[in-house]
Amino acid sequence: MSSWARSVGIVLWPTFLLLCTVAVWTLKEVRISADMMALLERQPTQAVDAQFYSAQQQLSSTAQNQLVFSFSGKTAVNAYHELAQKLQQHPSLKVKVQPTLKRITEFYQPYRGALMSEGYQQALRSPTAFSHYAQRQLSQTASPWLSSSISDDPSLATFSFLDTFATGQQLGLVDGKLQWRQGGKPPVWLLVSEVTTTATIWQNNALAAELVNAVRALRQAHPETEIEYSGVLFHNSENAEQAKWEMNRFGLASLVLLAVFVLLAIRGVWPLWVSLLTVSSAVLAGALALLLLRQQLHVLSLVFATTLIGVAIDYALHALSDRAKKSNSYSVALKRGLLLALGSTALGYACFFTAPMSLLQDVAIFIVAGLCGAWFFVRFVVIRAQRPTQLRPLALSTADCALTLFARLRRRKGAIALTLAGVSGLLLSVQWPQVNDSIASFNASSAQLMQAQKRHHLYLNGDGPTFQVLVRGESIEQLLINEERVRSFVQLHQGRFQGLSVALPSQQSQQQALTLYRQAQQQGRFSFLAQLRGAALPADANTLLSYEQFAQGPLADVFLAPIKQGPYFYSLSTVSALEHASLSGYLAEFEDMQLVDVPGQLSAMLAHFHHSIHWALALAVLAIAIVFIAFFGLRRGAAMVAWLALSALLVVTLIAVVMPLSVFHTLGLILVLALAVDYFIFYQQSGRQPTTFVAISLSALSSLAVFAMLVFSNTPAISQFGAAVLIGLIVVYWVAPLSIENKNDKSD
Repeated sequence: MSSWARSVGIVLWPTFLLLCTVAVWTLKEVRISADMMALLERQPTQAVDAQFYSAQQQLSSTAQNQLVFSFSGKTAVNAYHELAQKLQQHPSLKVKVQPTLKRITEFYQPYRGALMSEGYQQALRSPTAFSHYAQRQLSQTASPWLSSSISDDPSLATFSFLDTFATGQQLGLVDGKLQWRQGGKPPVWLLVSEVTTTATIWQNNALAAELVNAVRALRQAHPETEIEYSGVLFHNSENAEQAKWEMNRFGLASLVLLAVFVLLAIRGVWPLWVSLLTVSSAVLAGALALLLLRQQLHVLSLVFATTLIGVAIDYALHALSDRAKKSNSYSVALKRGLLLALGSTALGYACFFTAPMSLLQDVAIFIVAGLCGAWFFVRFVVIRAQRPTQLRPLALSTADCALTLFARLRRRKGAIALTLAGVSGLLLSVQWPQVNDSIASFNASSAQLMQAQKRHHLYLNGDGPTFQVLVRGESIEQLLINEERVRSFVQLHQGRFQGLSVALPSQQSQQQALTLYRQAQQQGRFSFLAQLRGAALPADANTLLSYEQFAQGPLADVFLAPIKQGPYFYSLSTVSALEHASLSGYLAEFEDMQLVDVPGQLSAMLAHFHHSIHWALALAVLAIAIVFIAFFGLRRGAAMVAWLALSALLVVTLIAVVMPLSVFHTLGLILVLALAVDYFIFYQQSGRQPTTFVAISLSALSSLAVFAMLVFSNTPAISQFGAAVLIGLIVVYWVAPLSIENKNDKSD
């Protein structure tokens, strides 16, 4: 076969993969997501839990569509109106118009006597207590709720209900706008909007960019006003853009470095051509597998998948180096080594399938399929091409010097092993490994957006921890009764409760309040208020406020509407300024209530996975030990396993000194073990050959180039994964040559 024919012929396999990938991409719709909270999919364990989980998903999706904008400064009100007008004209957004005080008081006036605060009810039971209570309330001349409600309800019952409701929200309504004020600080105006349309990641990114540009324009037009924004849309957009930037930059930089390494070590264009086609085959095979097996992909999985570049090229480098050693053919040891390398690395990544994260499962599919594509290309295309290669003299001379150095080190490998073990023990005594499996590892949002999110949380929910409570009932009435139970407990423990029952008490509560109101009226409890008014008090309510009437009122859009699933109605409430243990302990007593702490649930799930993955790590080590012993004998295999275990211990202790260990460090360690097996296998087969050392060195450099990039990722999960593999590869690269038997040194 001519040189030209061989050069063209090896393109057939990557071309075939490219055509298949394009065909599947065209025929099958695959969505790309940037939602950080969707990375972990919590699987309910019981039927009841499944019902709650389904309702939680539906209610939370509505809350996640909320966008919040805040304005503070001299021209805050003008900036507020300008942005509100722009948002109202947008087809994908709905501005939550806040009702005026007048509309709210007018809506509740027909139900006077049936709506009152807990404090008002307590005061009604005693003439003296009520007299003192009424005098205190009447002295609140600055309260807008008092001035807007007292003319229609001089009994102060409606005022007590509205005042308590407003206080519970930690916000005020001024001219139909939400205002937050604390002490002598300038007021902060809040504009709340909602994304009303379902769109692709690209459309959501475009919407987020449009809103950010609108805010920037407002900041320029109102330099003395501070304008901030927050919402899941902005977080997902920033994470998607960051992932896109990293994927492009890391991938390009990795390819450039790989090309440089190959050109510096091997002569000619052919090795570079083979290396690039090997990487292309791997990427296309991985992409094809993902498109065939998945309906939705996460952008972070594509960033993780760039590591395939540094792993897949190993096969080409070993083949090229082997051919440089044998000018007329490829060795049988190479073919066996390639197969063992594929199996060991694929086994390491296969551990990712046990993760409760679609992201890591996608990475496993991409990497394993990509490695198979690269192995097939090298084994059945490159090797059959029979194209000779030649290493550069500088690479060979450097390899000879390095082999001489390692030969000397192997004569002292007992002392080296004890030293490494001692260093590991010393590091453990300095810092015992700590664990941190927070779901925040997936978040790469900017510090500015995170600070805005915290401030908006303070404005809307107050300070202190905040939790959500999912409540259900067989009817709306029972749902409200259950909510009121939670509310009573929260208020008893000085917490804050926000939920539908705050604005819409159950009819049971309304009837009890109305009965108490009528008894007080018959006992003349309101006589002094009538004297102040100069006329008798108006009649009390003839009807109770129902959910259907509330849904037509001014506060319907302010509160999250309950949903119905199966025989139950579900609602989502917010509790703040209360300890988690206290709230969870109370809710555990009721089967119709459940605490919703999504970040906490996902972090706990991640921690559980981290704990369980140690079994996968143990299985991987066992499988590696079996492979070593089966192919190299009991003594040599056991020695290789011992060196590998010592390397892993040193890596763990080095990471633990710098930062707490996360699940991504452990996953990185598993990958290091899988890659280390390749080094050990090729060293055992032909470790004294300079060509083998060059191939392993190029392989290590290519992997280091890729994983070193990941260390600089803004996403902590990716950075942790890259750091673990980077440190691990450096350690293994220096330890692997020590695993060769001393008798091999006699051939020098």
